[in-house]
Amino acid sequence: MRPLKFFIPIAVLLLCITAACSTKPGSVSQSNADMSNAEVARAAMGTWVGSIPCADCPGIDYSLELNPDSTYRERMVYQGRSATPFVQSGKWGVGNGRVRLTKQGTGNNQFAIDGEALVMLDSEGSRIESTHAEAYRLRRQNPEEPEDNPKLWREKYERGIDFAAVGNEPFWSLEIDLEKMIEFRALDEENGSVLTPVPVAEKPETGEGIIYKVQTVSGNLEIRLMKETCVNTMSGREFPYTVTVLKDDMEYKGCGMYLRDSRLDGTWNLVELQGKTINPKNFEQNHPSLVISLAEGRVSGSAGCNRLTGTLEPIGDKINFGPMAATRMACPNMEVENQFLKVVSNEELRYRVSEERLELMLAGKTVAVFTRVE
Repeated sequence: MRPLKFFIPIAVLLLCITAACSTKPGSVSQSNADMSNAEVARAAMGTWVGSIPCADCPGIDYSLELNPDSTYRERMVYQGRSATPFVQSGKWGVGNGRVRLTKQGTGNNQFAIDGEALVMLDSEGSRIESTHAEAYRLRRQNPEEPEDNPKLWREKYERGIDFAAVGNEPFWSLEIDLEKMIEFRALDEENGSVLTPVPVAEKPETGEGIIYKVQTVSGNLEIRLMKETCVNTMSGREFPYTVTVLKDDMEYKGCGMYLRDSRLDGTWNLVELQGKTINPKNFEQNHPSLVISLAEGRVSGSAGCNRLTGTLEPIGDKINFGPMAATRMACPNMEVENQFLKVVSNEELRYRVSEERLELMLAGKTVAVFTRVE
């Protein structure tokens, strides 16, 4: 991919030259002109593909993912050169009926909805008129809701996002990096976006959740994350948090969740507790272990003698185990079991995980170590 960076901007700039094109200012389709920004946003979300003209190659295999969280992913493969794609990502929004990509440098960044197609526009936001005009009409690839794409949530987690939420009618997105910033973004550019440091969290008067209140140069922002089941009205997907954002005189409602490290999923055997190695031969019944299911938000396993079950919620690098229910059998060597249950009942636990190892930490000290069971 890196060798392509030198000529990609040139090829994109010369798209119109190759096609002998001219433009008609403001010549978007009538169907697009009659749509509100919110309607354009709804129609545009998804994955769009096509083969667009290229100045010095047979063509460019082009795809554009427009996600409901205001992010996009653009992918281009230059035919006859290399199978390595050039990928660019960033934010998108809708203004004056046009889809606009926020890009670094040059390149086509405006599009219009035309019936069932997404039409690539020139740098001025006008139709490209040429003998190859049809090549700039992109077709929809996947009808599935992009917010159900696990890759999207994984990419957010890898960028350091701890909590993410989306809403529709109108469309908006929220990303919270607990150590840095909150970003609220409305797809309708008229409603703008807010990027602000994370303030001190407040507790609601009723219910379980968190409230953030921020005063910015663009106005007041209040964000409520309430631990109440929420169903996205477009996809039907269920989320653990109901999210309300108050921005000046606007109210935005949607659904969200804390993003989790998928490596936590699976069965983990305890190998070290409070600095002491655990000997499997000391347990007649079951080896102390945890079975984590992120999809269900639950944990089960054994404390060595008794079976246990409960809930869990990773938040950033913290891991909160809910109240644990356990059987009540009496066995030898209950000291280890009691210590184990005390560790997983602590509300200040943090974790560190790799493919094969899970550590639970308290006040910067490792208190339990697990290895993955294949």
